[in-house]
Amino acid sequence: MYKILVIGAVNSTVQIINKLVEHNLEIVGVLGHEPKNKEKISGWADLSLVTSLLNINYKGFSKINDKENLNWALDKKPDIIFAVGFSQLMHEQWFSVSNLGCIGFHPTKLPIGRGRAPLAWITLEQSYGSASFFLMGEGADDGPIFTQSIFKVEEEDDATKVEAKIMQHIDLALDQWLPELKKGFWNPVPQCEHLASYYGIRKEEDGLINWNDDVNYINRLIKAASRPHPGAYTYCKDEKLIIWSCRPENDIQFKGVIGRVLLKNKEGNILIQTGKGLLWIEEYTFKDTSSDISINVGDKLGYNIEDEIYKIKKQIKNE
Repeated sequence: MYKILVIGAVNSTVQIINKLVEHNLEIVGVLGHEPKNKEKISGWADLSLVTSLLNINYKGFSKINDKENLNWALDKKPDIIFAVGFSQLMHEQWFSVSNLGCIGFHPTKLPIGRGRAPLAWITLEQSYGSASFFLMGEGADDGPIFTQSIFKVEEEDDATKVEAKIMQHIDLALDQWLPELKKGFWNPVPQCEHLASYYGIRKEEDGLINWNDDVNYINRLIKAASRPHPGAYTYCKDEKLIIWSCRPENDIQFKGVIGRVLLKNKEGNILIQTGKGLLWIEEYTFKDTSSDISINVGDKLGYNIEDEIYKIKKQIKNE
């Protein structure tokens, strides 16, 4: 029976731990990333909770390559390491800690979409996702693949729904592969390098909405930045407005100034003119205030940059 060590930090790590236990694979220890700013890690999960329930040895870490973490892992004498859901690069020493190697996870249709922020990118592009398990090496998500379970991101899918699909396909992929692993099959298939593509990092500020963009792009941006991410945002009445859900409007014949509220329905949804097309904003919250702020027809979302520069210069001149 293989001895398995798990390293991770997010909801998919928890999913994989539970699936390994379900298939009666021995988990000898879990290293859980415990960052200072947990709220900035999309989908962060406290692995100490799941390991406590399952009676699995646990150690938290800040920096994975600290010597104490390597020594702790070596003491467990693992045959396989599952390293899933944390953004730190592992030192090459980790690849010799286990007898067989480190297995990574990536939620894209590898070799397409290697790299950072895959959940946001595949939602933004409305492309394909996948539960892909591969043998890790020194490159980014480029190792040979053990198993993949592929799905399509649909038009109505936001990041929350895509994350749920990823979880579902983790189960499908592991239910197919883990019985083979238990039998001793270890035959990952090399990726096709000529098909490889990469995603770059996305940050909270990348969710800023430019209302001059067309309705389709803004719609996908809001969906991509939605939970578990910090949310797409704009400004209204000098407050930061977080937008969580939306839908394009294709039937109403209305034209207005870009960024202005054209209609407000009884549910409180607001219709916005974009650079091309109309968009209903369905769920939204103000970030930095606890007071009630009403958004009404005629209000403007976003800033007129030249007007704001004029106000600031005028204020500075009068001080």
